[in-house]
Amino acid sequence: MRLNIFSLEEEQYYKSLQRFRDRLFLPVCQFLNAFGVKSDYLSYLGFFMVVPFIYFFGSNPWLSALFLFLNVVFDALDGPLARFSRTASDRGAIIDVVCDHGSFVIFFLTILFFGLMTPFWALLYLIQYALMLAFVMYCRGHNVSFFPVFRSKYYVYLLLLFLLISGHNFYDAFLVLTSVYMIVTNIFLFDRIRCSKKF
Repeated sequence: MRLNIFSLEEEQYYKSLQRFRDRLFLPVCQFLNAFGVKSDYLSYLGFFMVVPFIYFFGSNPWLSALFLFLNVVFDALDGPLARFSRTASDRGAIIDVVCDHGSFVIFFLTILFFGLMTPFWALLYLIQYALMLAFVMYCRGHNVSFFPVFRSKYYVYLLLLFLLISGHNFYDAFLVLTSVYMIVTNIFLFDRIRCSKKF
């Protein structure tokens, strides 16, 4: 079974988004495929964008944000390239998930290190985020039905852009709201798993 982190309801939306991305990035995928570039390379390259992001964040946050943007671009490209080259696999999906969420955690910890978040709320958010992702993957892997969940990762990125543009930091308010939401969500997800015949 192909690795999946979306509910059945979300998957319908995701597939339409996937088709749009495939059409949008078709010329880029043709170019990359002609030069033998593999989708896994893009996943790894996206992950390694964390290095210059960390290095420049303290001295030049706008340059740092450019590497965050490149991370998002590479993450958006690896799937369409895998489908175009007909190399999509569970292995590639796992690499994509690990690189994508691994880089997110590193970006998040960098923002925390530079004092833009309260440590308590940042830690609570990360724990609940990891639990939610694990529960969702378990549910899909074991055919346990569950409800659509709110994915907050890109909002963390957008808040950084908003902070750079306006100078206003709303991270703590965001972390409080999303942490409370994920606590409730994780309770319901765990209950779905506990009550399923697969547990």
